[in-house]
Amino acid sequence: MLLLSLLFQRECEMGFSRILGSQDTAQITTATKRGASNFMLCGIKNGMGYITNINIPDMTFSFNAGISTVDLALSDIKIAEVQVPNIEFDLNNPIQSQMSLLNCSLIIKFQWKLQQQSYPYITDQGSGRFNVVNGEMKAIVNSTANIDDCPGHMILNFIRAEVDYESLQIILDGGDSWLFQSIINLVLSEIEDVVVGSLCNILLKAFIGLINDVFEDGHRLNEYPEHNQVLKDERYTSGIYTSSEGFVTLRFSGYVYHRNSLQDEFMTSNKLSNFTYNKFNSDMQVVIHEAAVNNAFYIFHKYENVYSGLTFQVLETPYITIGNVAGIFHLKVLANNSEVNLDLLAQLVHEDDRQTSRCQVYFKFDKYQSFSEDQSLNLEILEQQVIEHLNKVIKFASYQLNYSPNVDMNSYVHLYDAVEHVIRLVGPEQYVCPW
Repeated sequence: MLLLSLLFQRECEMGFSRILGSQDTAQITTATKRGASNFMLCGIKNGMGYITNINIPDMTFSFNAGISTVDLALSDIKIAEVQVPNIEFDLNNPIQSQMSLLNCSLIIKFQWKLQQQSYPYITDQGSGRFNVVNGEMKAIVNSTANIDDCPGHMILNFIRAEVDYESLQIILDGGDSWLFQSIINLVLSEIEDVVVGSLCNILLKAFIGLINDVFEDGHRLNEYPEHNQVLKDERYTSGIYTSSEGFVTLRFSGYVYHRNSLQDEFMTSNKLSNFTYNKFNSDMQVVIHEAAVNNAFYIFHKYENVYSGLTFQVLETPYITIGNVAGIFHLKVLANNSEVNLDLLAQLVHEDDRQTSRCQVYFKFDKYQSFSEDQSLNLEILEQQVIEHLNKVIKFASYQLNYSPNVDMNSYVHLYDAVEHVIRLVGPEQYVCPW
C-alpha cells in the first residue's frame, strides 16, 4: 500500500488541536464523475512542471550479451514529456474509487554508460531516452481522516496501483550507440521488467506528489490578506469519499477564527443544519452554509470592528438570513445615542482572483427596512450612511474561498437556498480547465 500523506504542520505547530467531525461541515465542494475526471486532468496538465522536475535516482542494469556480461548505467534521468489525454473515475463504490490514467505517452531522457566486464572491456557512453506508448495507470483510492497526528489531516490510501503499456522502447544516441542499440534490443525483454518496475515507482510517486499539490490548498488555516489576524479553517472534516450516486465530495470546516482567540467557538455544529450535497447536476459546485458566513461576520465584528462607521456603532453581531433570491442582512446600530434596527437587502457577489486562487464571497447592500423608537432620527440618511460604509468594507471582511488554481470561479453562478440555509456556487454544466 502506498500512502499519500498531505503535510499539515502549520495548525499543529500553532497548537490548534480542535477535533473536527463530519458534523462540523460548513463548506463543501462536490464534483460529478465527469467533473472529477476533468479536474484531475487539468491539474495534471498544469502540474507537468512538478513531474518533469522530480529527482530520479540513477539506474544500473547487468545483462548477458552472449559472450560477456555488460553493465549499463543510467544517470541524469529526467521526465521530458508526459501526455495524459484521458482520466476516468469510477464512483460507484461508497468507500473507495478507481482512478485510471488512459492512453498515456511518456518520454524519459537519460545519460548512459556501458561497460563490458570481460575482454576487450569495451566502454562507451552517450544520451538516450525511454519511450512508453499507450501507457495506462489504474489506482484504487480511498481516504481516511488522521485525527491522531493532526486534526483535519487527510490521508489518501492507494490500495492498489497497476501500470500497463502497449510498448516500451529504449533508444541510445551518441558513441557507438548503433552497435549497443542492437544489443539492447536483443536483451530488452531481460531488463524490461526491471526498467518498468523502476519507472512505475517513479511515476506513482510523481503523480502522488502532484495530487498532493492539487489538494494541498484546502488543508490549512488561511489568512485573510487584508486582516492577517483572521484565519479561515479549511481543514477536512472527513476525507474524500465516493458515493453510489456518482459524485465525490470534499467536506471542509469553513469556520473563521481570530489568530489570538482560536478557542472562540461562535459557530458550533448545532448551528449547522443538514443540506443536500449534489442538488444540481453541474460538474462542480461549492456550498457555503449560512452559519459559516455569519461566523465570519462575528469574527470581523468582535475583533476588527469593521462594520462600525464614523457616525454609528454596530452594537451586536450582524447576521444574514438566506432568502430565495437574496439575503437579508440584520444589524443593530447606535446613532446619536439611539438604537436603530436595520434590515438591508444583501445581493451576493463573488470575485475570483486568479493570481492568489482566492474567491471573495461578499454582498452588495441596498435599502430594505429600518426601525427606531427615536422619531427625531433621520432614518433615511442613517441607512444610506450605513450602506455606503458596508459596501466599502464588506468585500474584505466577508467569506473567503481558497480554491484550486484549476478552477475558474468566474464561470460560476450563485444561487440562494432558503430551505437548506446555504449559498450554492454552481459551475457550468461541463467543467472547463482554465489553463
